[in-house]
Amino acid sequence: MANDLILGLDVGTSSVKALFIDVAGAILKRVEVKIATTTSQNSVAEQNADDYLAALAEISKNNSNLIANVIAIGLSGHTPSVVCVDSTGSAVRPVMTWQDNRATKEADDLLTKFGNPFEIIGTSLPWSASACPAKLFWLARHEPEIVKKTRWVLQPKDFVGMHLTGKAISDPWSSKGICNVLTRAPISNLLEFIGWDSKVVPELGDGYESRGGVSDAAAKKFRLPVGIPVSIGWSDAMCGMVALNVMSEPSSFIITGTSAIVGASTRTPPKDGGSLYIIPNTCAPLAITYGPTQSSGSALSWISTLLEISQDEAINLAGRSESPDLPIFLPYIYGERAPLWRTDLQGGFYGIGGATDKSDLAASVLEGISFAEKQVIETAEALNHSVNQLIKLGGHAGNDQRWENIRLKTLGREISRYEDTDTTTRGSAILAHAVITKNLSESTKRLSFNSIKSTPSELQKDYSKNKFNEFLSAQAEALRLADQKKERG
Repeated sequence: MANDLILGLDVGTSSVKALFIDVAGAILKRVEVKIATTTSQNSVAEQNADDYLAALAEISKNNSNLIANVIAIGLSGHTPSVVCVDSTGSAVRPVMTWQDNRATKEADDLLTKFGNPFEIIGTSLPWSASACPAKLFWLARHEPEIVKKTRWVLQPKDFVGMHLTGKAISDPWSSKGICNVLTRAPISNLLEFIGWDSKVVPELGDGYESRGGVSDAAAKKFRLPVGIPVSIGWSDAMCGMVALNVMSEPSSFIITGTSAIVGASTRTPPKDGGSLYIIPNTCAPLAITYGPTQSSGSALSWISTLLEISQDEAINLAGRSESPDLPIFLPYIYGERAPLWRTDLQGGFYGIGGATDKSDLAASVLEGISFAEKQVIETAEALNHSVNQLIKLGGHAGNDQRWENIRLKTLGREISRYEDTDTTTRGSAILAHAVITKNLSESTKRLSFNSIKSTPSELQKDYSKNKFNEFLSAQAEALRLADQKKERG
């Protein structure tokens, strides 16, 4: 057992990441292989599914000494994305990622047809352009030949899982919108309305269950031990949550990446999440009210490009700001998801003066990212009728100490930073571990990691309250302008 390793895999938005960790929780190695996304001004965001497999092959080839000792594989991946595959598991078109927002009209049509999604889907799921139903509706209208070629609609981690085990399997939360998350049955009337057959919904199971063992063909292709179990897996959001112990105790949390996953777990979930998602306890040990923002790391990337510096330099630059009253930044450079769900919403700086310099702009961007996340947390807690005094931070916000002061004076609460460069791969490793132990709680304890707590001063609490109100005022103005543009057509 001393040499036995777990392999946690995350098919992320910008890369495929791997974590080699032993069964006692010691990390041996982290690996990352970048993947490309094709974008255009008409809201297209696509990837080549075969790039996921090429990345896995590269990871395996370059780490053969570790691969030989792997006894289980856990899967995580970005959602909601659409991978259309034929009966052999081959993708029949590029992957429509969660960033793809071309299905705006289809989302509006679904809202008109079905109204509140709770009864049909089993949870609150805004009829957004980023969600699977709208994407599939768009494909039926614009690429009907793809509908005919498709045997299963998968998520990126399920595509990798199928090529590892030969089985088309997903979990109900990753497949939300085409299955009912309470009954796990395909939503036949919805699928019929958007032009798809119910058979495209794969078999469903819990993320910490095995989808099967590595096949002979996959063992040869990826140089993996044949027969080792592979987890069904969860979304990157849920894997981040399990790594932060959000599923074992009621917690408020922020998990940052390209976008941010923000919310609160609860034992008493609301029936209707309105503008947020509710992961019911049929999909996870604790119910979770949460929402994804559109921009977190991507907003930092934007300001870095604008100022012609690296993201690391942008964070350092922000730390040099001496302004006691920074401009408000709305991080809606690509629209916003939770809690606004407006692809047409635009970002902006409010309160720029002649003395505003580059460091102030950089600091404003970091604050704006955090204020947008604060809004989602407060929305989730209001729905749950419970406020947590501590907020858990994962992703770059937890790992990078330079964010700590920003978080304290924007969130205005005690924070607990989890210093891990990637919580999603740790979460996927926990799922792989649970496939072996048959006990998710035990596996979470085994592979968990410690946090660093900080408490805001009274001045920081006051700043958070006052500046957040300014943020909301600026947001209201941005919404008004977006409505004006929409009315003009």
